[in-house]
Amino acid sequence: MQLTQKEMMYLKDAKSQEELCVAKYTNYSQQVSCQQLSSMLKQIGQHEQKHLQTVQQIMQGQMPNVSSSGGQQQGMQFGQLSAQQGGGGSMSMQASGGGQGQQQQHMQHQMQAGHSGSGMSSSMGGQPLNDKQICEDLLTTEKAVAGLYNTATFEFTNPQLRQVLAHIQQEEQDHAYQLYNYMAQKGWYQAQ
Repeated sequence: MQLTQKEMMYLKDAKSQEELCVAKYTNYSQQVSCQQLSSMLKQIGQHEQKHLQTVQQIMQGQMPNVSSSGGQQQGMQFGQLSAQQGGGGSMSMQASGGGQGQQQQHMQHQMQAGHSGSGMSSSMGGQPLNDKQICEDLLTTEKAVAGLYNTATFEFTNPQLRQVLAHIQQEEQDHAYQLYNYMAQKGWYQAQ
């Protein structure tokens, strides 16, 4: 599978964003005080890890194997996403190559040391972020990542890859919706 320079540029951006998402969700799931929120962040972090694996597969010229328990759509299977149940997506992707555990540990170490590639730190002005601030940061991150995938989907020429990227984009939207619902229940997100 041949990728254009522009497609590869979008994949490199997506890879960086997914690495950041994995690191944020992993770190924040350990920091928050609410167990429900911690569980939700761990689950979303696992989905972000699958997104990262998928992007890496595409960058290696492989067509990702995206499957779930849902119905078929143009030769690829997609599961129903249920944000209300807190389930996120049920995508199962098989990436080639190992090292994801090492990569995740490295990103966790960077987050704990406060040296993330984007300069992100888990404190504000020396004070740790509270649960509301963590949710706000993650919601902002999800908006940016979903936007990246939305644009990338339009730039890819392969119809199957467009479907894969559109599916990831939809899952990012669902992650944001889970965060929004949690924040709304706590009275932290008011539509005005």
